[in-house]
Amino acid sequence: MFDSVRLLMERLIDYAGLFPPARLSMDEAVHHYRRYSRDPDSWMLGRFIVPAARLEELVPYRALFTVERALQLSVIGAGSGDGRECLTQLARCLTQIRAFERRFGAAAAVASIELPLPQAAIGAELLEAIANDTAAHGLRAYCEMTYVRDAGWAHNLISALDRVAACNADREAKLGVKLRTGGVAADAFPTPDQAAFVLAACRDREIALKFTAGLHHPVRMFRPEANAKMHGFLNVFAAGMLARAHALDLPGIAEILADEDPEHFRFSAEGLRWKQLFVSSAEMGEYRASALIAYGSCSFDEPRDELRALGLLGQRS
Repeated sequence: MFDSVRLLMERLIDYAGLFPPARLSMDEAVHHYRRYSRDPDSWMLGRFIVPAARLEELVPYRALFTVERALQLSVIGAGSGDGRECLTQLARCLTQIRAFERRFGAAAAVASIELPLPQAAIGAELLEAIANDTAAHGLRAYCEMTYVRDAGWAHNLISALDRVAACNADREAKLGVKLRTGGVAADAFPTPDQAAFVLAACRDREIALKFTAGLHHPVRMFRPEANAKMHGFLNVFAAGMLARAHALDLPGIAEILADEDPEHFRFSAEGLRWKQLFVSSAEMGEYRASALIAYGSCSFDEPRDELRALGLLGQRS
């Protein structure tokens, strides 16, 4: 296995077994995560994703984890209809996190919160409050834009991202953005052009991205269970990296996202090549750390097994 594969995949997959389409019970999901965290492929495993309202359900599993092998968590906040409700939900979420941490102790580590923002216009005051409140608790915040992808989607998104960038200016703990890349129905999947728009907009504003939903497979393909073409996680992260390394325009980014040929994604000791474009291993490490953080998946087995089938991972021992 090339170092470039490890640079791409290290801690990349946040485990979302509680969410559709898996919808596992808490008992199943926690035991799966514990098993994955002790697997030879555990270096690809990120955090366990849990709604804030369900944190207390984790307390009975305290004995499964230790300080050395802690339960690593990213917490999902509740949705809201406007800025006031959003801050109320955030305050409730932070209270739930503090109560959980007191009960679970050092065998769990909550590092980030993922907060859906209201569909109403995003004000600067709301973002400042989110950034201040989460930073005070030592949490990295990822804001999910929930705008309907209609005729006003691009305008609304750019306006919100401009405010995120302004909020991040001269701030050490910066807000990130969460992009939903799929779901259980065809209309939940953004087109390659739409996903490219977000990748480019966040690149241009130096906003870190994490992704959720629909990225079970390495390379874009049609899947009958969704009756849609599902984005590939190699496509998404390669597009994000190459967009930065080569200042790609929207058609160039969308072309990578739309590619369904695994042979076009070539890893080597030096880095990753897609067709004529190349990103070095050093750049890959930099982009993963600062800009392209992780993605949530309700399956850990599918991504790693399909990577292995493509010859990108060593055989299991």
